Amino acid sequence: MKQLLLVGMTLICLLYASLEGKGQADPLGDAIEKDAESGESVRDYSQLVEELTELSRHPLSLNRSGIEEIGAIPFLSETQKNALQRYLLAYGEVFSIYELAAVPGFDSTLIRKIAPYISIGAVPKNPPPTPRNLLKRGRHDLLIRYGRLFPAAQAYTADDSLLNTNPEKYYPGSPDRLFFRYTYHYYDKVQIGLAGEKDPGEQFFTGAQKAGMDCYSGYLSVSNMGILSRFVIGNFRISFGQGLTASTGVVLGSTPGFSSASVAKGIKPGTSTNEGDYLRGIGLSLKFKPVTGSLFISYHPRDATVLAVDSASQEPAGISAFVNGGYHRTPREISKKNAIHELVYGGNVDYTLHPDLHTGIRFGVTCIGWHYDAALQPSPEPYRLFTFSGNDNFVAGIDVELRRRYLHCFAELSRSNNGALAWLAGVNFMPDPGFNILVKARNYSPHYQNLFSNAFGQNSVNANEKGIYCAISVTLLPKLTLTGYLDLFSFPWLRYRVDAPGGGQEFGMMATLQATRDMILQLRYYQKNSERNLPVESEARVHQKGGLMSGDLRFDLVWDPFPTLRCQSRFEWKHAGEQGVLPQHGFLVYQQFRLQPVRWPLTFTGRFTLFDTRGYDSRIYVFEPEVLYGYSVPAYDGKGLTVCAVVKGRIGRFADVWVRGGWIWYSDRTVIGSGIDQTAGNTRFELTCQVLISI
Repeated sequence: MKQLLLVGMTLICLLYASLEGKGQADPLGDAIEKDAESGESVRDYSQLVEELTELSRHPLSLNRSGIEEIGAIPFLSETQKNALQRYLLAYGEVFSIYELAAVPGFDSTLIRKIAPYISIGAVPKNPPPTPRNLLKRGRHDLLIRYGRLFPAAQAYTADDSLLNTNPEKYYPGSPDRLFFRYTYHYYDKVQIGLAGEKDPGEQFFTGAQKAGMDCYSGYLSVSNMGILSRFVIGNFRISFGQGLTASTGVVLGSTPGFSSASVAKGIKPGTSTNEGDYLRGIGLSLKFKPVTGSLFISYHPRDATVLAVDSASQEPAGISAFVNGGYHRTPREISKKNAIHELVYGGNVDYTLHPDLHTGIRFGVTCIGWHYDAALQPSPEPYRLFTFSGNDNFVAGIDVELRRRYLHCFAELSRSNNGALAWLAGVNFMPDPGFNILVKARNYSPHYQNLFSNAFGQNSVNANEKGIYCAISVTLLPKLTLTGYLDLFSFPWLRYRVDAPGGGQEFGMMATLQATRDMILQLRYYQKNSERNLPVESEARVHQKGGLMSGDLRFDLVWDPFPTLRCQSRFEWKHAGEQGVLPQHGFLVYQQFRLQPVRWPLTFTGRFTLFDTRGYDSRIYVFEPEVLYGYSVPAYDGKGLTVCAVVKGRIGRFADVWVRGGWIWYSDRTVIGSGIDQTAGNTRFELTCQVLISI
């Protein structure tokens, strides 16, 4: 049966390739899949997905955008952003999106990629934010989401005897996931947001969650009023320079093609319910051209594992690690909730000068400090020797950018309180509209300590790493683009599961063909060679280091045969393994359809996926169709198939409704999950319902 399905779906791909049908692959999904697979753990991409989704719902107007606004357009390299800005300054208003083909470095594939995030045409002047206008002209959005897995895990079905003898194996709350978010926008002047989330297993208006939701976040933001660039009170994030000194955003790692998505720079409000990596307090940015100054201060509790308690005050005196999962279900998880308080403060001064259309200079100084009311005391493993410990730290850095025609140079140097340095420098050069090259070099000392650094690199933290990264994009034909990258890196000190200094390399290639007006074909391959400890023999005391290789080949086809129908096919094959061990192999194939009838306020997206992987190292991450503002990037390992469907409808003038169902079946197991999250049987169903009311 599996072989028949695979052959059938392959024939569908071949049939598409022989037909003439406008298509575009999902660049955000591709970038998140690659980043999730490369990282040591799957990160929280909710802020990135939320920001780009909001930008797609309310696109950026090119005809009223300045330098900072253009910088927020995703999937553009720095030279492409500079070229777009020069074009707008030289020729003025843009009347059609097809006009962007005249911008150096822009082709039809890139224009389709950024099209959801930009708008063309005249934009009326915003009315002043008077009380009357704020009440009548503001935009209100209320989003409510419900989700649940079936069947429920064994932690929800424990009997009373287990609850009394071992409460750690029981979830007292319901298996429902609840989420709400309210936002108010008055053009680009005033924003208000409030969000709350209850995770599965947490209680609701009882137990440890007497306030209802387990997590709340909110903000009030005022911006673009004279010299006031931004004022935020509540939840916010920061990103300055290259992110080496201070950044709480998301930076996606190396991908075939080097212009991926990242959050915009500066101080930005947000309603992300990530309970670990967030700031809550006050942020202020003032703009006195050509200087912009920013200050921020954050103070809030954080979850942590407590090591010691002060005998006099009974307050935590030491912690071993922060806990970022955000779950508060069992007594042990609840005991870690709000264990300590975190104070974060800092600022940035940015000087920007544009002598002419072809030249730009930017210079910035950033500092950030933090304090915990309990000392951080990491576990004493050798690879943690240089990890930050204690209560306080302070980091300062400088960054510079230089633009001259089609050359863009950038660099950042940062110093932590212990005197250790880290730096990142690079150049982006586009000598011809069809040729673009990016080179980045980095050197992060093993002694460098910064918990709020989020710059480019292979490690999960910006420390103990040296490397050079090179990426090239070439347009060979008007409809054929080749991109490739090579990242050479080394680690001067030990790492998790690697008991010696070492290094590796990663490279990838991608070919994108605009076969017809309505069809895109994409072929991608990447390989990463790194190191990992080999299994210890019975009489050995030290791990031996061995090679670890992972390679991935993917074919994507996106075709719009009709204005109301989009089809996407994918075949992916992966091989991975340790040195001297037979490599694991795996494959995944899916077929997706998106139907949007013209006369009905209804959109249907369906996907069928078949996967067969021989181990965890050969797992394959897939970005799945989701409800608005939601994201899901599961790792498929084992053998099985999944069916996923999302239906969106409109009710009346103000309400949109989504219903998503996801069903998975495994042929190689009789239980799914592990521990108390285990469910009996080899199938699982996930239901998500969401409503968005916009007024």
